Amino acid sequence: MKIYMRILGYNSESESIRMINYIKYLIVILLSVFVFSCKVSKRTVAPRNLERIYDPASSSIHPEIKVYNNTDTSSIIVLRIFTKELLYNQANSRKTLQAEVKVIYNLYDLNNKQNLVDSSTTSFKFEKSTNKLYHTFNIPVRTEVNNKYLLEIITTDLKRKSTQYSYRRIERTNDYNEQDFQVFNKNNKSLKINSLVNETVLFGIKHYKYNLDSLNVFYYSNNFKTPQPPYTIDTISTDFEIADTNWVCYLDSINYTNFQSEGVYYFTTKNNTNENQIINTAGFALYNFGKGFPIVRTPDELIKPLVYLDSIEIEGDKDSLGKYTKLAVDDFWLNKAKNVDKSRELLIIFYNRVMFANKYFTSYKEGWQTDRGMIYIIYGMPDYLFKSGIEEKWIYNSAGIGSGITFTFDFIENPFSINHYILDREKLKYTGWDEAVKIWNEGEVFYFQN
Repeated sequence: MKIYMRILGYNSESESIRMINYIKYLIVILLSVFVFSCKVSKRTVAPRNLERIYDPASSSIHPEIKVYNNTDTSSIIVLRIFTKELLYNQANSRKTLQAEVKVIYNLYDLNNKQNLVDSSTTSFKFEKSTNKLYHTFNIPVRTEVNNKYLLEIITTDLKRKSTQYSYRRIERTNDYNEQDFQVFNKNNKSLKINSLVNETVLFGIKHYKYNLDSLNVFYYSNNFKTPQPPYTIDTISTDFEIADTNWVCYLDSINYTNFQSEGVYYFTTKNNTNENQIINTAGFALYNFGKGFPIVRTPDELIKPLVYLDSIEIEGDKDSLGKYTKLAVDDFWLNKAKNVDKSRELLIIFYNRVMFANKYFTSYKEGWQTDRGMIYIIYGMPDYLFKSGIEEKWIYNSAGIGSGITFTFDFIENPFSINHYILDREKLKYTGWDEAVKIWNEGEVFYFQN
């Protein structure tokens, strides 16, 4: 070290010692800066463009996902993959037709600046089976009570190299929410992948922590409000005041005929209710939106979303019960497009958007009837989508010039749904709604252009 100091021009030993001490001081400072930077640069939800999450054509794989809590320190991702969406080949030691799927999850803590608190990668191999419609598997996640999280799930078909991003919230702020109650198939005890029921679905209910013998059920008919155009202010109102009816559901002997009517069935403990009104009580909801949901098939189902085109008074044939016929729907689109081929194109695109709005945005009401569903149907998929634990921001600006149109959807805590977002209308500077509706009514599909 003395020789090294002399080379640098420090001749005396005291000067060398001072220099050594100075170097040590610098090292300590640099290490402190490095450690501090590591602490403040924890990974959070990245502000990247996620427009593909609502684009069914962006991936060949479309997993269905639901999350349940199963202990005070863990939850379960229930993930279903349809066999027809997987690519199989014989590139394996057994020379059998196999598919391989990789699932990555990233867990972000919404109570702590959306920091990444857990991550895991799991791979699954499946042999091709002609009598198996889908594969379902469970993935454990470390969560804790009194917290809430944003879960990112990245599912990849490794043979086809196709990836789908999905996001789910995990709520653990009370003991009686949608994810604390496990709804399962009565026949095989497997956890249900969705919250849909009807009189033919045999389901069971259990709480992961408490032994409950009964729950109170409040039924609300499927007669919820459709959102007004986005330029309309102050349209937020509650759809739930007085229930149509309520009854006690005994969990060891569920009467499935009670669930034959379309609407929302809200389950809660018996102690916190008053006649047909829910009073500040926690619980969860199951939905009956018809056997064909999320697809719309009947003429009445096809006509309802046309309210967004300002065409609620539809002339057309009705049957003896006063219901619209398929001819009324066909005539509506033919009058817009002026020829059969064009009307068929409009019809396919419009109702595909309705179906995927139901798939992506269903809250306590059908997805087409939500704020996000309304924008998705009329404008199509956004060019840019940014998501956090509290909001989604959709930007329509295909040319990347100017500001385009930006819609901000705020996540709203709602006891009836964990997927409830409201359009923040006060942030809107320009919507282009009238122009978009005009183009649809002139027989053309609307695509935003600057």
